[in-house]
Amino acid sequence: MKRFLIILIAACGSDSSTPGGDDDPMPDAPVMPDPDPGVVNFKTEIVPIFDKSCGTGTTGCHGRDAYGANANMDCRGWLALENADLGDVFYAGPSAGDPTGCGKIALYDRLMTLDVWQCSAATAYIAPSNVADSYIMHKINGTGLCKESSASVSDPMPPPQPDNPNPFTLSAADKALIQQWIAEGAQNN
Repeated sequence: MKRFLIILIAACGSDSSTPGGDDDPMPDAPVMPDPDPGVVNFKTEIVPIFDKSCGTGTTGCHGRDAYGANANMDCRGWLALENADLGDVFYAGPSAGDPTGCGKIALYDRLMTLDVWQCSAATAYIAPSNVADSYIMHKINGTGLCKESSASVSDPMPPPQPDNPNPFTLSAADKALIQQWIAEGAQNN
């Protein structure tokens, strides 16, 4: 007895001019809901604050050009708040393009794993669930700042510029949201 294999080929797609349109048999995937809508969302609420206020590309005080990861300092350097994987090369200056000896580190991981370079003792930028020990809150509030040198205390964030108002600002609502995110455990959601 012979067996026959029948293959049915169906054309997928449509003549519709717009993907995801009414005639498209494969509409766009649904947007996934926030896994915990009661908790501040890092990706959709915190990252945009840093993008608009601190690490906007190479123009912000904490963009990639200012970030100089240093292998001799456990890959610490001026913190980049740009939402990109950074740290494997120098992005500006005479060493631009040269390797740093460090790997690329995502924004969330930089905030969680790198210690503040200005502080003599190990100090975390973000201490999940501990606002008082999160140095980023000290920078935002202008209190408890570490020294950049024996004669100079670090500036608050954003730095005061009486002669030239800083275009990068944090509103009271933005500050409160960052504080709430940290208090809730600083989740990478």
